[in-house]
Amino acid sequence: METLPFWFSFVTTVVLLTGALLTGWTRKRRLHLWLGPLVMVSLVVTIVLTEELVRRYDFPADVKRIHLWFAKTGGLLALPVILTGVALWRTEKARRWHKAAVLVWLVSVLAATGTGIWMFSHGAVKTG
Repeated sequence: METLPFWFSFVTTVVLLTGALLTGWTRKRRLHLWLGPLVMVSLVVTIVLTEELVRRYDFPADVKRIHLWFAKTGGLLALPVILTGVALWRTEKARRWHKAAVLVWLVSVLAATGTGIWMFSHGAVKTG
């Protein structure tokens, strides 16, 4: 598998995430209601492509274990973002909860991305 699909998906996710953050912050609700879900879909695609890429590498077990902890945490923390986003769609009272969920999730995604880059820097392409 080439790495181009992964990188395209990764960059697409970053661009969509930036747009969702900006439209959420500036309360451009109509566009945000499109970008937010698209971020989550794009993130799932990126994760699937990452899984395919990971199969081509060997990683030290401890490095991989650390990254997977952050990656799984980031994945699970997307659920409160989605749930509070739906709640905010229905009532303004959920705004504070949604903002908190997004900030915590964003930190977890940055940690997962950082540890993922760190993991790949310790990886070796499988031969044969």
